[in-house]
Amino acid sequence: MLVFDEKKYARNLLKEKKFQTYRQKDIERYILIRYLANEGKNFDEIKKELEKFPLIGCEYLDKKDVDLIYSKIVDRALSCPLVTDIEVNIYKSEVEIINNLEDENLKNLLFMLLVYYKWAVNQSYLYFFSKHNNVKMVITNDMDIWKYAGIMKLRVAERYRLCNKLIINGLYVEDNFKSNNYFYLPFSVDEGEIAFTIKNYDNILGELQFYNDKEHYKRCAICGTVIRKTRSPKKYCTNCAHDENIRKTKENKKKFENPILLKH
Repeated sequence: MLVFDEKKYARNLLKEKKFQTYRQKDIERYILIRYLANEGKNFDEIKKELEKFPLIGCEYLDKKDVDLIYSKIVDRALSCPLVTDIEVNIYKSEVEIINNLEDENLKNLLFMLLVYYKWAVNQSYLYFFSKHNNVKMVITNDMDIWKYAGIMKLRVAERYRLCNKLIINGLYVEDNFKSNNYFYLPFSVDEGEIAFTIKNYDNILGELQFYNDKEHYKRCAICGTVIRKTRSPKKYCTNCAHDENIRKTKENKKKFENPILLKH
């Protein structure tokens, strides 16, 4: 499970009061713990919040055993730092190479690999320095990358065919280290003219689309997420539109309940 901004993800968990996945609940629980600890919460306060996301089977255990389980979970979660506020610079030379690809799926895949690679080299547990290649290599994460690249609709064989095409073109290099696959992108750079900087990871592909086609894309007026322009005067992304609708409903309700406010 790949989460680019754990702080934002944890806040959403607390807001929704439920996990967002079925099979990745442990990872979501770790993210929540790291966020709460980062906010200065102690063990008892963290445990109180975790109890809103109950562990299956704990209802049959006594308090001492439950506390021990939570203690181990918290220790494991805090063995890694909270991942947040990481900015990724994308350079014009990199965008030119990506845009030169004719296949749209290949273009999206390479862009997502580039963003993930630049983000992952900031996480010590996700990369190692390859002396053979003389470069940092990050651990592969095919399923999540494919999902973010929007190619999950393709057959698995077709997805791997796209990856092999990148290898053949010298744009993607993969190697094995301690039973894990790692990769780096030879065209990735850390200097030059910046095309754009990614701070908001809600619509990563949208950042490339916005850069290439500002006529058909714009940013959400609240959070800055890239959204597609429509005939209607759309101002917000889906999440912000939902929150803004709730805010206006509450505001109108208060005005309706208070006749003095209606005069203003």
